[in-house]
Amino acid sequence: MKSKTPTWDITPAPRALLAELGLEPDGDPAAALEALEQRAPSFAPLADAMMRVTLAPTMVDASEQMNVIPEKARLHVDCRVPPGMGEDSVRSRVSEVLGETGYRLEFTERVVGNASPPESALANAIRSWVKATDPEARLLPSLSVGYSDSRTFRHAFPDCVAYGFFPFMHMTAEQLAELVHGRDERVDVRDLGLAVDCYRAVVTEVLGGADRPNSEAISS
Repeated sequence: MKSKTPTWDITPAPRALLAELGLEPDGDPAAALEALEQRAPSFAPLADAMMRVTLAPTMVDASEQMNVIPEKARLHVDCRVPPGMGEDSVRSRVSEVLGETGYRLEFTERVVGNASPPESALANAIRSWVKATDPEARLLPSLSVGYSDSRTFRHAFPDCVAYGFFPFMHMTAEQLAELVHGRDERVDVRDLGLAVDCYRAVVTEVLGGADRPNSEAISS
């Protein structure tokens, strides 16, 4: 039996990402992801998670004693939600997957995410650095499927534009993904130096237009 998945909720960043890659997410997102998987099999699952509510069951508890049959059990689900979507959206997507009855839904956290626009003066500054550093590389918009302090900055300062951009050339994306929150989480020191060079150049370019009305900030 094939498991159900929530309906697509495509926000500007993943839409722009797939469009930049020559794929059309709005007409048939599943087909666009299938085409992306042929080109980048390790990245396609991340793109999928950018475009929908994700529901990952991570814990279950029931009876506190082995010889006692419990009257109920509780399933804990790690739920990630696209920017701007809140509890009502999650309830709707859960209902699509599980139906309307047979369970009671409780929320232990209610955090509504946010996002910066794919295009901005900050994005242009990063794009300029990328072009100067690696002329064959392209800057593509993306959306983090994890937690970032950028959400707090944007919430506190509505005009803030924040991207979690960290350049790397000496480690692969697969290597970095495997190390996240791991026992020996690290980056190559050469990539750390590359990031310092990037941030210095980007900040210098952005501050050159500091007299503009909207302030912009960088958050890693």
